[in-house]
Amino acid sequence: MHRLLPTLLAALALAGPADAQTQDRPPLPELLQQAGATGSNGAPDLRQLDASPTRDQQMPFFRGIMAAPFEAPYRAGVLADSFRGAAGSPRDLIGWAGVLSGARLQRPLDFGMGSIEAKLLAAPDPLAAGLAWMAATKAGAGWVPVLPDEQQLPKPLRYELARVLAAMSQSHQFLQRAFERFPPGVTPQLLRRQALQGQLTQFETPDYRQLLPLVEREALLAGMLDLVGAVDHLQRFVKNEAALPAVAWSLQTPFGWIVVDTTGRNNRHQLKDPLLVLDVGGDDEYEFLATSDTHEISVLLDVGGNDRYVTAAPGADPSAATLGYGILWDTEGDDRYEGTEQAQASALFGAALLFDGGGRNRFVASSHSQAHAIGGIAVLASGSGDDEYTAQTYSQASGGPGGVAVLVDTGGNDRYTLSNTPLVRPSPQLPDRNTSMGQGAGYGMRGVFFDGRSTAGGIGLLLDLAGNDRYEAQLMAQGFGYYEGLGMLLDDGGNDHFEAAWYAMGAAVHSAAGILLKRGVGNDVYRSSHEIALGSAQDLSVGVFVDEGGDDDYSVGQLSLGVANANSTGIFVDAAGNDRYAVASPTCRALGAAYVPEWGNARETLPSLGLFLDLGGVDSYPAQCVRAGNNKLWAGPREWPQLGLRSEAGAGVDGEWALPFALRLLTRPAGQ
Repeated sequence: MHRLLPTLLAALALAGPADAQTQDRPPLPELLQQAGATGSNGAPDLRQLDASPTRDQQMPFFRGIMAAPFEAPYRAGVLADSFRGAAGSPRDLIGWAGVLSGARLQRPLDFGMGSIEAKLLAAPDPLAAGLAWMAATKAGAGWVPVLPDEQQLPKPLRYELARVLAAMSQSHQFLQRAFERFPPGVTPQLLRRQALQGQLTQFETPDYRQLLPLVEREALLAGMLDLVGAVDHLQRFVKNEAALPAVAWSLQTPFGWIVVDTTGRNNRHQLKDPLLVLDVGGDDEYEFLATSDTHEISVLLDVGGNDRYVTAAPGADPSAATLGYGILWDTEGDDRYEGTEQAQASALFGAALLFDGGGRNRFVASSHSQAHAIGGIAVLASGSGDDEYTAQTYSQASGGPGGVAVLVDTGGNDRYTLSNTPLVRPSPQLPDRNTSMGQGAGYGMRGVFFDGRSTAGGIGLLLDLAGNDRYEAQLMAQGFGYYEGLGMLLDDGGNDHFEAAWYAMGAAVHSAAGILLKRGVGNDVYRSSHEIALGSAQDLSVGVFVDEGGDDDYSVGQLSLGVANANSTGIFVDAAGNDRYAVASPTCRALGAAYVPEWGNARETLPSLGLFLDLGGVDSYPAQCVRAGNNKLWAGPREWPQLGLRSEAGAGVDGEWALPFALRLLTRPAGQ
């Protein structure tokens, strides 16, 4: 994969498919003409983004979507297939997340490991050599470990453990470099209070927002790639070793606990500051205690068994990272993950990975979990099996400022729930409901409500590759962007159900972008009780929705189904099938329209584009939506028709047309 890295940003964020796929193909030319937007590339006015004080924090992929919304389905589809190809490799998944963050880094799998292996092989005891770096640090000065002899911990397992520990030394150096520009006083507790709980005082110092530009992203990514590669090497050794010795050994180090158990017993582990945990076989239970502020690296590899992982304290889960790296790798089994805040692949100025190889799994947390990132990258990947993901807020692929959060589920009939109980983060729009901010959400901090200092958002990507799935959320979810952030939900195949209230299913607000791409043929249900959903956006934003096929059922409140509000771009496309549309708005504020909330200001001349496309089948439309109908082309409503304002450009079409957007690569490698 590393050989592709130099071209990825150009291919995905700066370039698009051939012009023949995105321009001058019906029905777009007719639709744009009907909307009064002939020649438009679909982009909202980008001057505010360009002039933003957080311009340098905006991620390249986000910028590409904002500049060319008509190319968004292609770019999102290619991105999804890239992650699909990497789904079996945790290291490649981390690499792709790094690319999405804009980090420019080429790093081969074996980078630096040759010299590490040579030193270990030349040492009298590889385990002692693998641990030597700890004694050379300030934290480990004077530390002399008491190690088991080779009868208690024989080779080659002894060497493989030493290899991971030595790789940690290299990763630790990268970690120090990544944050070396941070001022004194930055602690995990301060970062959680400010960034996760939102408890900042005005112009507090340090302020996590001011730290984001200080992170050296390439160094952070390099150390995580090396560490994941080393753990991958260990798990392949364990799975392939025919005569793995039965070992039960633990050691407290200056950087945390080492615990090794290959006996196959059903263990009950209670761990504080785990550094390296290897458990082979057995149905195990893990309880993780609150971590120390100085704890930086956690690796847990569990091979086999139906396991349970329980965390009550924020950030104590091995797959959580604050100013560090966290890896939890479970190779197989029906597992249960239970956490509260910052668990299950959650990075807060760090890099975090939870990789589950398969089985029927259940993930339960409260907030900032199940792939959440601020100032770093977080990846949660689960193999085939019917999985359940449950949380309340900021979870399930939620990318905050400076963060990329990716959740990949490769198969099974899965259920994603961002629930309303308990009420932990009341939303401004509906105070009796939680702000979900997940299931593919990218968000920033809009400083106008605080001290005037804003922060650009990150990227959240939820990718489900197969199965009949169910997505339930409250507000701001399911391919949603907020304040210079990008959220994406991409589902490949199956008969799926999507349900939310407001700002959902390919929606965005305040100079942001949201995409929901449903590929394949499936009979899907989409339910939004309020507004700004299903390819709709507000306030200089972009919302894109595409459903490739099947007999689908849509029910919305208002300002949905291809609606642009306040100088935005909303694109709704249903490519095939006999579909049903229900709109609660008595005046049918939906189905291809552009609205301006307030007149008498300079926004009247800024572009806005709302497009609705149903491209096949016999469809059912609400009686009050007199503009819409089968085999019709219609213009959206205008309050000032005599002026032909760009801010009121909307249109819809129903008929037998080819999908005007590519959803996959246009070419194939030779021989395929």
